[in-house]
Amino acid sequence: MRLRDLPQRVVDRVNRSSAAWEGRDINPHTLRSVPSWGVSLLLHALFLLLMALLIRHGAGDIHDRSFSGEISPPGDLGDVTSLVDADRSGDPFTNLDSPNPPSMGFGQPDPELKLTNQPEIAGLSMFAGDAAGPTPKLNATPSLMGTAPMPGLSVNIQAPFSGRSGIARAELVRREGGTVHSEKAVEDGLAWIVRHQKADGSWVLNVNEVCQTCSPNASILSQTGATGLALLPLLGAGYSHTVKSRHQAAVRRGLEWLVAHQQENGDFYVGGTPIGWLYSHAIASMALCEAYGLSRDPQLKEPARRAVAFIVECQDPQTGGWRYRPGQAGDTSVFGWHIFALRSANLAGLTVPKQTIRGCTDYLNLASTDGKKILYAYQPDRPATPVMTAEALVGRQILGWPREHPSLVKGAGRVAADLETNEDRNIYYWYYATQLLHNMRNKDWERWNPHVREALIRSQIHADGCPNGSWDPQFPSPDRWGVGAGRLFQTSLSILTLEVYYRYLPLYRTSDEDGMEGITPPLTPNATPNPVKQP
Repeated sequence: MRLRDLPQRVVDRVNRSSAAWEGRDINPHTLRSVPSWGVSLLLHALFLLLMALLIRHGAGDIHDRSFSGEISPPGDLGDVTSLVDADRSGDPFTNLDSPNPPSMGFGQPDPELKLTNQPEIAGLSMFAGDAAGPTPKLNATPSLMGTAPMPGLSVNIQAPFSGRSGIARAELVRREGGTVHSEKAVEDGLAWIVRHQKADGSWVLNVNEVCQTCSPNASILSQTGATGLALLPLLGAGYSHTVKSRHQAAVRRGLEWLVAHQQENGDFYVGGTPIGWLYSHAIASMALCEAYGLSRDPQLKEPARRAVAFIVECQDPQTGGWRYRPGQAGDTSVFGWHIFALRSANLAGLTVPKQTIRGCTDYLNLASTDGKKILYAYQPDRPATPVMTAEALVGRQILGWPREHPSLVKGAGRVAADLETNEDRNIYYWYYATQLLHNMRNKDWERWNPHVREALIRSQIHADGCPNGSWDPQFPSPDRWGVGAGRLFQTSLSILTLEVYYRYLPLYRTSDEDGMEGITPPLTPNATPNPVKQP
């Protein structure tokens, strides 16, 4: 580095020091008497002083880079470690003894509550260095007609949903690509959602009805859809209305509101923006079916069954799809929410008619824009789009296409290639694409996962105020759909995207040594879900 390249204030300081030395009367014999190591020490000291001045100067240029328009490449992925002091029983995967060992906890637990993400295991007070104590019963198939679970026993959770809490969640986070920071973002987001629940137990897309500081307003209105969207990430993190936890009451009140407003024909919709009718019913049905699958609460079975029956009744008999009103020719966007609801119903042990599933396949065939069924459109006979391709291919996975299916491999590759070049902010697209690529578990997933994960963590609001933990649909750039659907929509889908590691057990087996044996079965009619797929 040349002197002229240095900041002027550093140059001035060096010049003053030099002038001071030049003004002294130094005896040449004195200099010759200094040993060589002394001269070397003096030169090194001057160099260190110069470097210290440069560092101090550069510190003034440091600014907050908590979010940038670019998604940073993957770095240190971290680990599922605690952000607070926690005892050893919080994590069975560490062999470290330290004042702050790894744990799933993010806050000091209430001693009166049994938190679903920090379970107590009967007969086990502390884990040893490696995993000790009983292995989670991930392969157990509980009776679908069984009684309500005993409070606090996560083994009663239906197996396909059992990765959402406790030890299974911790293991899946670590194995599938999550981090402690992604889990912290989930918990902060859920806290924001719970803070914005209405007194009657519901939620609204326009959160300004309950909060004046969390702008902007939503232009789309649907109390049913908002309540379903709020419940899904809570249920996705393992919070049930039958197990004591920090969010038990919020989940219970939300479910009670849905059940109380269900009509005799099973429809949940209570009004709002007209295009939101079947969107809203599908989202609410998905939430109710997952609540039933998590809790085995018999009081939820009949409402969930009627919700599925209404979905079956609303399917277009010609195209096999769903759109805004019952019997209307389908579109891929609405179709995606309905096939997700049917998948949740199937996993919870509810019957899905063969004809309905055949109709789903028929619709996807119609929506495909090429003979090999690689790309998909919003509606039949329209151009293909990456967003609809991602949503349709997740539907193909749910319906049983194997991971190595040539059209699935090519289609997922096209989606991954678009994601790498697409600069638009679109959480709806990210939500479906993340599930698609996570199910594929290939190099595309390895590239996409750290990018979307870190982008969501960076863009979450961190502030000393009510918006803390939410995602702003306007910041750092307007989201494609969030601007109209609002902050609750943006926050819910962001959390669901970060929960991809454990919301459902893996769709495909990657090897016999994966460790987690439970595999999410494909959507099949009139069959009791089998959580274990034989190799």
